[in-house]
Amino acid sequence: MDFWQRLDVVADRWNVLSHPFYTRWSEGDLSSDELAFYSGQYARAVDALAAASRHAADVAPDDLAEELREHAAEEEAHRALWRGFAEAAGGDADADALPETLECVDAWYDDDRDLLPALVALYAIESAQPAISDTKRAGLIEHYGFSAGNGTEYFDVHVVRDVEHAQHGRELIENRLDGADVDALIAEAERVLQGNWKLLDGVENARD
Repeated sequence: MDFWQRLDVVADRWNVLSHPFYTRWSEGDLSSDELAFYSGQYARAVDALAAASRHAADVAPDDLAEELREHAAEEEAHRALWRGFAEAAGGDADADALPETLECVDAWYDDDRDLLPALVALYAIESAQPAISDTKRAGLIEHYGFSAGNGTEYFDVHVVRDVEHAQHGRELIENRLDGADVDALIAEAERVLQGNWKLLDGVENARD
C-alpha cells in the first residue's frame, strides 16, 4: 500500500463516528449534561488544533509560512465559534480537562514536530472533520433543540472549510513525501486520531 492507502486504513480504524459517544449523539441519547460536559472537554482540542496550525507555520520555510499563518489565524478564530457552541450547550469552555483530554491535546499539538509530520497530523485531523461536523450538526438540530446557525456555527464552517484545508494539506504532503520516513508519518497520524478517540472515551466514561 502507498502512503495514502495506509493513512486511510488508520483513519478507518479510529473513525470517531463509530465511537459510542458519537453514536449516542446521533441517536439522540445524550443528556443535556453530557453534551455540556463534552463541549468543555473538546474546547481543549479546538485550542490544540489552533496551536498545531500555528506551529506548522512557525517551522515552515518562508515561501510557505505566510499561507500557513493564514490557516492558523482561521483556526484561532474558530475557537470563538466553539465557545459559542459550548455556551449554547450550557457548557464551560474553560472546564478542567480530563486526563484523556490532555492526552488528545498532547497528541494534536506537539511542538517537537518538523514540518512534514506537522502537516500530516493536521491532515489527519482536518480530513475527518467535514463528516464529523455534518453528523454532529444534524444531531444537534434533530435531537437537542438547536437550530441552524444558532450554536451550530462551528460545525457549519468545518463542514466546508476542512474539505478545502484537507485538499491543500494533501498537496503539501504529496510534494514532500519523496524520501520521507513513511512509517513515522503514519504513526503521527495514528497518534492524533487515537487522541480524539481517547478524549471521547474520557467523556463517555465520566457518566459512569
